[in-house]
Amino acid sequence: MLHRIPRSVRWTLVLALLGAVTVSVVQSWVSGAPGTGGWTQTQWGPVGPADRDLLVKVRQAGLWELPTGQQAEQQATNPQVKEAGHHLATEHAELDAQVRQVADQLGVQLPTKPTDQQVGWMNEISSSTGTDYDKVFVQRLRQAHGNVLPVIADVRVSSRNTLIRQFADTADTTVTRHIGYLEATGLVDYSALPEAPSPGLLSGGTSWMDMIVPALVFLAAAGAAIGLIASLRRSRKKDTPAKGGPTTGRDLANLHSGPIPMIPAPRRERQPVPEQYEQSEEPRSRSRHSYRNTNPLPRRATSAASHRSPTGG
Repeated sequence: MLHRIPRSVRWTLVLALLGAVTVSVVQSWVSGAPGTGGWTQTQWGPVGPADRDLLVKVRQAGLWELPTGQQAEQQATNPQVKEAGHHLATEHAELDAQVRQVADQLGVQLPTKPTDQQVGWMNEISSSTGTDYDKVFVQRLRQAHGNVLPVIADVRVSSRNTLIRQFADTADTTVTRHIGYLEATGLVDYSALPEAPSPGLLSGGTSWMDMIVPALVFLAAAGAAIGLIASLRRSRKKDTPAKGGPTTGRDLANLHSGPIPMIPAPRRERQPVPEQYEQSEEPRSRSRHSYRNTNPLPRRATSAASHRSPTGG
């Protein structure tokens, strides 16, 4: 069956399939943390990938926000920033102790050091001075808390584990309070915060990211249609005989190089055979030339004898 499908259509379908798979893989890596494992059963209920991801992200946030809050308490110039740093350092220490306890009970492995991105944020804050330090500290911490809060809320409403739901309640309250501390300084630049995820194409989203998959599907369908039309036109040209004579030098050369058609001679009708020859024992295969050599002579003699004069002259 495959050899009946035009090559252009086959290549178009292959490229469309590869594009769809690539987009799916990229979206899965961007939207979540792949490789977090399956479900495990505990005495507090099953633990799923989202539950483990919550514990990992809360622990990851405390690894850099706690020391950064302690630093802000010492280096900030704005009193409100110093107070916010103090609250963040103290409450993150308490939250970190809780997340480690829950992880031990559920058998979840936690990270032990900040990520490269978090280290870069810590270096950016430490390298700033004066009022710039206050602004950078507030902006980075506000952005980080805004990223982890939706994760906590999602797990809280969907987790089947009792310990995870209790910890999510504590984490949600703590992170929301930290956002209030940071916004109370008046230094948050809301226009620089990341936009909320688009609800999707069918929900009225206008982000260009929403058009990636529909655009790929449209291009694949258009390519398949163009390839199908092109293949049909080529097959139609092959089946349709050419009208008129050759119009180019190549056509003339091809015409003269081929065999010359022979026109058959018109078939001559067979002459009726005289009755005297039909009774003859001579074979019918004798040629017409033999009749000319034998038959006319007696006729001429008979004719001459009939016109001879009675006197013999």
